[in-house]
Amino acid sequence: MSLPDHAAQERLSNGDPSYTLKVKRQHSLGIEEAKRRVDQIADELGGKLGLTAEWEGDHMRVHGKGVSGRILVSDDSVEVHVHVGFAMMMFREPIRSAIEGSIDEYIT
Repeated sequence: MSLPDHAAQERLSNGDPSYTLKVKRQHSLGIEEAKRRVDQIADELGGKLGLTAEWEGDHMRVHGKGVSGRILVSDDSVEVHVHVGFAMMMFREPIRSAIEGSIDEYIT
């Protein structure tokens, strides 16, 4: 499912006490520049949220205490999927704000 530009979606389903944040932004940077900027986002969010990240082809895996996800990079978009576990649910809005703020600053 593709989300519209500047959209975020959360999901609580089937009694699973977790939160999934999805954010997609269009860009005209090209894949290499977009990946360079995603590195900057990962560095910034790593400091703010205690995340580590590693590239696997054209997507970056991110993980930290109670948080995991991936950032998909293509020629014209960056899409973030972050799963927040139950223990981190109370921090979901600050996590969402940090992710959206960094993507808007570096990608759009």
